[in-house]
Amino acid sequence: MDISIKTLIALLPALAATLATAATPDENYTRLCTTCHLPGVHGAPRVGDRENWTQRLHSGLNIVYRNATEGVPNTAMLAKGGHTELSDIELRAIVDYMIAATALPASVLRDARRYDKLGLSDRDFIRRDVSRDGYLSRQEITVDPLLLKNFSRFDINKDGRLSEAEYRRAETVLEQERIAITVDDAELDAAVRKALSAVKGLTPGDVKINVASGTLEMTGIVGHASLVIQAQDAVKRVAGLKGISNRLVSGDQMGWD
Repeated sequence: MDISIKTLIALLPALAATLATAATPDENYTRLCTTCHLPGVHGAPRVGDRENWTQRLHSGLNIVYRNATEGVPNTAMLAKGGHTELSDIELRAIVDYMIAATALPASVLRDARRYDKLGLSDRDFIRRDVSRDGYLSRQEITVDPLLLKNFSRFDINKDGRLSEAEYRRAETVLEQERIAITVDDAELDAAVRKALSAVKGLTPGDVKINVASGTLEMTGIVGHASLVIQAQDAVKRVAGLKGISNRLVSGDQMGWD
């Protein structure tokens, strides 16, 4: 029986899903993930790079699974690496294969599972929780002067630390207060540039800034993915900004483009 090209194209997604389901985790890794993860381009962690994987697992296994499933904003890591035919279970199996093949010390995996048990989900909170105890101390937020200044205000139970819920409330309130202030675009532009000038590793030509009707758009290529986050942290406290569109990308993302 002849099959038209149009029919064949329509069947391709189902065929891809069938192939993914039939493949083992190592086969899926080899077929779908090695373009970036084998050479380590775009900042992708290589199998066998213990230092990189240990650093990533510092925040638990769940955040690694989540990054693989949902993707990582402003990076080359799309949701499921762009292979939407994979199920979440299949993707987790690929991650497990990569971690197992890296042969990390048992203590690293044990600590990652312990941190997962805290049930945290806020990416920024997890990133700031250097002590990995599920709370933020004053020391852990020293890079955020406004939040530090308001620490006692948001430490609802007065235990000298911020829980994830308290941190989320602080972020919501501080954003609302930022938006409520009215500042003209020229002043906002100057304030944004000043805030970004304090980010080590950024140069004036890295980021193109456009402020219109109180909304900031940042575009450009920066040296490392961490600078994308630092730039966001720097500008999100600029009083008067009504909205922020962070379209920065890291240089390693552009490596093969």
